[in-house]
Amino acid sequence: MLDSFQSFFIETSRIADDHIVANGWPKDRLNYPVAMAAFFNLFRRFRACEILDIKGYPLDDYALMRDIKDRSFLLAGVARNLITFPGIIGAPASPVKDGADYKKRTRNRKDTEHLVTNEFMGKTSGLAGDVQDDLKVWDDFFHLEMHGGGISLSQELTELSKGRLLQIGPSVVQDAYFLYINRSTELGWMVTRLLPYLQINAGEFGANWEAKRQILDESFRHMVEGLSNLGKRLGGSFITMMDTEFSFRQPFHYFEADGSGA
Repeated sequence: MLDSFQSFFIETSRIADDHIVANGWPKDRLNYPVAMAAFFNLFRRFRACEILDIKGYPLDDYALMRDIKDRSFLLAGVARNLITFPGIIGAPASPVKDGADYKKRTRNRKDTEHLVTNEFMGKTSGLAGDVQDDLKVWDDFFHLEMHGGGISLSQELTELSKGRLLQIGPSVVQDAYFLYINRSTELGWMVTRLLPYLQINAGEFGANWEAKRQILDESFRHMVEGLSNLGKRLGGSFITMMDTEFSFRQPFHYFEADGSGA
């Protein structure tokens, strides 16, 4: 499934490149190169995660997956016209002259991140309280491992409690791989929803491309539904977020914050 996602991501990137080669950069959408770079960076992070997983370091993916999560929400915020690309870096985009400017930009960037997170899964999302609680736990998974290695440390201690010796090399803890598959499936679904934003004009990548994307979208849904079938509440709550918050106006394609290209 994740291989199919990466193959489709590569196909999409090549189509986007071909359109630029044929037509040039769109003059009325000045931030499109930023959007394209953002998607290409996302792909590299997915590849890096897979390489770590294959080599036996699935929980070391979590820092990268947290970054993918944050970038996906920010891209979705731009696509919903909640924020702008300059806002992601804490603009106004002027040179940082001193510590006060740096602090202001950092504060602006954090405010933007909080706004987007709350809009998609928090207090301004309109989601039911129990759904918000589940998504908060999901979000905390990333923080727990990134800050202090809480998940990996817990798994190692569990192995010790079973009388097993710790391995200095690649992980042999099966649960670590399950966690990687679950999180990468959720993140892959989010990015699949975002890929049409690379189209400069509606339907530009063609009906066949959109049909493939829809199949991929439904396949990710079925995988996440599997969590619900196992009695895990998170699966249902994540699907609720995807259906009610992580959806975009149709036809879905790139536009500027001022409405150019909409």
